[in-house]
Amino acid sequence: MIIRDFTEQDNIKIFDRDTKGNHADYNAKGLDCLYAQEEKHFWFIARKEYIFQTIRQFISMGEKIIEIGTGTGNVSRYLQNNGYKNISVGEMHLSGLKYAKDYGIKECYQFNLLDAPFEDEFDTVFMFDVLEHIEEDGFVLQNVNKILNKRGKIVLTVPSHMWLWNRNDAIAGHKRRYTKKELINKLKVNGFEIIKARYFFISITPLLFLRTILNRDNGSEIKETEFNNYISMNSVLSNILLFISRVENKISHLLPNIFGGSLLIIAKKK
Repeated sequence: MIIRDFTEQDNIKIFDRDTKGNHADYNAKGLDCLYAQEEKHFWFIARKEYIFQTIRQFISMGEKIIEIGTGTGNVSRYLQNNGYKNISVGEMHLSGLKYAKDYGIKECYQFNLLDAPFEDEFDTVFMFDVLEHIEEDGFVLQNVNKILNKRGKIVLTVPSHMWLWNRNDAIAGHKRRYTKKELINKLKVNGFEIIKARYFFISITPLLFLRTILNRDNGSEIKETEFNNYISMNSVLSNILLFISRVENKISHLLPNIFGGSLLIIAKKK
């Protein structure tokens, strides 16, 4: 149920008008960059394909779902087009939700997960590369637990391994990268049981490690030019990496799962 008052703007339910365009954990301008790249950049394409092939084994099409930290709604649009019709989205930034509306997502909520306006409302919560942006990640997982109904589920993706930390992490506003063990323990402490946990982007991890060496974070102030360019990529290279990632997705169940560039976890409420 919804536990707080809201207003509406452009058919978007607004719970937190005090959220500014520039939030401490993510610059709203990044959403414009995302919108421009999400249908071109291999990482965004391969990630949503891997998410879909994994969740359909555990999340039924009819479940009531919200994707929190949706950005532009690109992943939810993909999942909606592939059968997950009962999906809504939540995001701090109105600019992102307007993109989601343009994508055809009907239920859009503007709120801050640190002050979530729902209780016992959803069967499943999706959070795709969101948790790493939030300092109080344990508190956020407690809030997600409250949002879910009895035996509800959470599906998370996060960047993995601090030894892959690089300048792009700082530009993106990340607080950390996770290991599988670390995030599993954090979920258990905050009221969840683990269903599935796997690294992905395994095949390109050597390239990600090379990026760490060549693109170290020096701790300096982030420039506007860095922010505008950090997710752009040469189209030929992107297509090659997309091919590699798609091959990996098809055979992922055969690969050792010791490391990877990203981590996906599905868990259920205790």
